[in-house]
Amino acid sequence: MHPNAFLRTFWRAAWTPAVFVAMSFDSRYEPRFSQVFEPAIRGLSADGCQLDPVRVDSSASGDSILTQIDDGIAHSRLVLADVSTIGRDAVTGKPFRNGNVLYEVGVALACRRPEDVLLIRDDHDPFLFDVSTVPHATLDFTDVESSRDELGALLAARLDEQQFTFDARVERAMSSLSIEEVYILRPLQERPPDHVFFVTSDSVLRRTSGVQRLLDQGLLRLAATNPGGDPGYRLTPVGIIVAKRLAEHA
Repeated sequence: MHPNAFLRTFWRAAWTPAVFVAMSFDSRYEPRFSQVFEPAIRGLSADGCQLDPVRVDSSASGDSILTQIDDGIAHSRLVLADVSTIGRDAVTGKPFRNGNVLYEVGVALACRRPEDVLLIRDDHDPFLFDVSTVPHATLDFTDVESSRDELGALLAARLDEQQFTFDARVERAMSSLSIEEVYILRPLQERPPDHVFFVTSDSVLRRTSGVQRLLDQGLLRLAATNPGGDPGYRLTPVGIIVAKRLAEHA
């Protein structure tokens, strides 16, 4: 499935306790996954859950593998990509990196925030201009223990930055809520996280701009439409926290 179609249709605005790993499936790279990536990731936790590495099975094909890639990138807590140089161009002699991994990096940068992505490599070749501003680091995989510890620290820093940004979004949203938006959010904190509410043609919400402003702030997302064509909305993870904060300050 094309990433755009997946994100429009199946994106849940929610994280799974996993780190999506984009890397070469060549057997020569397997030791760095089993000895460095996997233990470094499993040594981390977020929201009380241990994180697991997720890697798309190289035996998958066609639409199946694209859907797995899209789902992993969109919903894993972090995205880790090994963009190490894998060879030299036969004509120019210039280094090149794994094309499949770079495709996955492109999808990640299109649908995730920079603090959700970490690029690593094992070389000192000129880096890619287009992703030079994304957090990245060079690791020496010949020193397994050191590279494992360093990677764990780098991923932990990404989680801290992610949480800081999340908290900042919550505080910013709290400080800018209108009376209409508070009216919409307060009742939702008593509902389950997957609750969908519909704005019917006779609803008072149709005559206000509160829903649209909540959509613009990323506190609500369109989740469904009923047989009559009325839109149904669901709180995003940020919206859930904001609704709970409102209840605490009621």
